[in-house]
Amino acid sequence: MAQHIYDYAIIGSGLTGLSIAAALSRETSNIALLDGADFAGGVNKQINFPTGPINNGLRFVPDSVLSEKAMKFMENLLATKIVADVSEEAPITYEAGGFKTFLGFGENPPAFYEELNYFTSSKRIDLAVEPHQWIQMLMQKFTGDFLPRSYVTKFHQEGDKVTSITINGSKTLHAHNFIFAGTVKDLALLLPEDAISVRARSKLGKNTYWTALCLDICHSKAVTESTAMHVLNGTTQDEIGPCAGQFMPAVEVEGQTLQASQWITFIESEVMDDSEVVGLTLKKIKRQIKRAYPEALDDVKLERIFVSPIIAGNGDIKLSANMTIPSLENLWIASSTVNEQKNLVGALLQAEMTVASLGFKVEDVEIPETVSAEETAAPSFEEASL
Repeated sequence: MAQHIYDYAIIGSGLTGLSIAAALSRETSNIALLDGADFAGGVNKQINFPTGPINNGLRFVPDSVLSEKAMKFMENLLATKIVADVSEEAPITYEAGGFKTFLGFGENPPAFYEELNYFTSSKRIDLAVEPHQWIQMLMQKFTGDFLPRSYVTKFHQEGDKVTSITINGSKTLHAHNFIFAGTVKDLALLLPEDAISVRARSKLGKNTYWTALCLDICHSKAVTESTAMHVLNGTTQDEIGPCAGQFMPAVEVEGQTLQASQWITFIESEVMDDSEVVGLTLKKIKRQIKRAYPEALDDVKLERIFVSPIIAGNGDIKLSANMTIPSLENLWIASSTVNEQKNLVGALLQAEMTVASLGFKVEDVEIPETVSAEETAAPSFEEASL
């Protein structure tokens, strides 16, 4: 029996990989989408909280030209309006016994400045459809084969092309084109020996990578009416640094007033497994919340901790203009962290750039003001000139 060869093999089914898979599904169904987890979507999943469904950790979209471009890409891909409005509300901080407009980090920015700064925009895009819903809708658009619990353990090349990958150490999968949307650091182990230099491989392994540490809290009372982003740090400079967080509107559940808040900070990925570092960081987040809102953590109904490994760090990897490894013309690097933009915006822009590099474009579609996921029509998808 002849070996099946996919047109596209996409490694990593997070927001970037799944967006690419959904886009390419307008062209072919001969696509393999692989992920080590047993579900698609990466960290973008729905969490059933006492206050109602929430995102898995704090999600935020700053308003900018590039953010609007990223949201437009997703709207065209889903044929659904996902942007509700644009709001202007300055972030706030707590100091000298009161709340003040956050004006920046001054002369002492945290080591993860770029990652946290993403959350401090005074203008934000309010979403009509949340990221965890994007994932469900993207999966409906995907027409290929989803291969869960599939860990890629090696790329194999012949000449200047990748011909196959090894999965879980034993299975082989063949494709004409490979799109890597996993963690850039993993390329140090996965790429063939001659694909990159020893120095480049070393950089991939030793580069600084950041992991997001998130704390979601269900408060047993209404804490604040503020919807502003909070940037809290305290008065003492330390290695932990500040956190960002936001309160959702309070709701009534079975006669009790509840309010959810979501908080985020960053730690170096190499210490992610150090329980002492994680513990001290979480303690600081809670200490700063209590400093700003003394009764906020009294009789908390629920709290959950969530980490998003290697959310930032590009490994200093050098790519061709079309996002391929220079020595491998059919291996596209779609990892969101290689994009200059951060977080959700970077993930979507990297997906759009990869789709364009493959020679395609998700065309603009006329989007109704309100439309349900079941009513979404397939966007037009045309081959672009290379």
